[in-house]
Amino acid sequence: GWKISLGVRLPLQVSMAPKQKKKDVASPTEMELMEEEMRKLRDTSTLAGNGLLPLLHALGMQIFSSGRYKEAFWVVFLATALVLGLMSSLVVLLAGVLATLASYHRPPKPAGIPLAPANVDVLLGRPNQLSAEVPGLHSNNNVTIAHFHGKYVAAYRQSDVHFPSGKTQLVVAHSADLTSWSVEWVFKNGCDLREMLLFELDGCLMLYFFSLKPAHGEFKPLHVFYTKSQDAVSWTDPKEVCYEGEVPWEIKVYGQGRDCVAYKSSYLGDHYGSKDVLVLFEQSRDGLKWEPVPPCNESSSVYRGGVCEVSFELTKSGDLVAIGRNEDGDATGFGTQLFHARKGNLGEWTALKISLPWRFDSPRLSSTHEGEILLFARYAPNKYQLAPAWLPFLHQKTVNLILCSLLPKSAAVYRLAPREEWGQDGTKAVQLVRCFETSVSDTGFFSVIRERGCDADSWVVANYTSTSCHSHAPWIYGQMMQSHVFVFRCRSINTSSMPD
Repeated sequence: GWKISLGVRLPLQVSMAPKQKKKDVASPTEMELMEEEMRKLRDTSTLAGNGLLPLLHALGMQIFSSGRYKEAFWVVFLATALVLGLMSSLVVLLAGVLATLASYHRPPKPAGIPLAPANVDVLLGRPNQLSAEVPGLHSNNNVTIAHFHGKYVAAYRQSDVHFPSGKTQLVVAHSADLTSWSVEWVFKNGCDLREMLLFELDGCLMLYFFSLKPAHGEFKPLHVFYTKSQDAVSWTDPKEVCYEGEVPWEIKVYGQGRDCVAYKSSYLGDHYGSKDVLVLFEQSRDGLKWEPVPPCNESSSVYRGGVCEVSFELTKSGDLVAIGRNEDGDATGFGTQLFHARKGNLGEWTALKISLPWRFDSPRLSSTHEGEILLFARYAPNKYQLAPAWLPFLHQKTVNLILCSLLPKSAAVYRLAPREEWGQDGTKAVQLVRCFETSVSDTGFFSVIRERGCDADSWVVANYTSTSCHSHAPWIYGQMMQSHVFVFRCRSINTSSMPD
């Protein structure tokens, strides 16, 4: 085995290796120990090793949930006039005008995210609202979509707030035309439910999701559940599956008939905490019993550090590429990590030596018939790594999380360049194609499938977005406001291959 180390003294270490060769480094016990550690951490309320983030989070929820900012401004204006005089109130008014004018400026495209080649383009259709209007449950997000028995099936999270809540319910809806959606099944168990994943295997539609401790300022995964259906209307009672505390992020099925194999990327560990997170990559024939991907045969862990939310895709040559959010940070930095594995050794991942300083949250990779790999993910015009490097590691993490929450977000589609173009630091790996202009603030959780009856370059894309705030609204503001799930028709084109 081998380890990546940048010579930086950090509490988190990155470990990547052909894990089957070293039992003391990677074995099933690694996951079991992580399970036990997560059980012990369920009753803790700190984030990034301190109590500052939960305190700021609670304060932010109080501030950003009111919505009566105009009234508050004029109360301050009048109070200033009464207490300090007219001139002081005019200063307050001027400050308000200047702040408003400053918010009109749109920041330029980040210089650190290159544009995709001009011949690679993506066309978007109109957005159709998928999620239902339910009084008191205005937060609709975390969507997955599939087609099954001649119709589209979607599952999404519906709750009173973006953050973990006991009022959350899982909703399954159907549509024949992507325009009219009918709710067919609803499930709730008193916990927060999210990261829904639909996939078909052996003629059966399966639905994965996981439960969270219903506490607004915490992120404590409890159990992974699965349910399955023969008609997408009647579903079996959800049952526990996978490791306790695991968070499945993506499940893809490759092959035909009896040769079908499901691959799953997930993470297990102290996300938003002060300890490690494991990235797991597993395979299954039945969607229930998961095992390491060869050449690994003893451990499913392909990366240990600060990475979560990993999307993967197979190239035309059969190699694997993957992208993961390095939100918690590790010896490679903060931001985004890229991975590569050779055909025949898909369970042996190689990562960049240094993480990209940008975050491409909630990533979903999909390939065109010509072999281009597109990335659907959140768009942030600012680097994630904003904290000074001289700060202690956990202080860097705290500052990065706070600033990220206070900055605006959108959603976009990118091109993931071929592996040979990444370079040592991945500077040219992720290339912007276009933004989703109607997706703002709290947004960027994609699900991508092929459109029924169309060619390989026509997709249906599901995503959620804030619906009651402007494009420059901070992320945390959107997380407190109404959001809905929308579906788009989407088509990629390569002008270099089009006839004259």
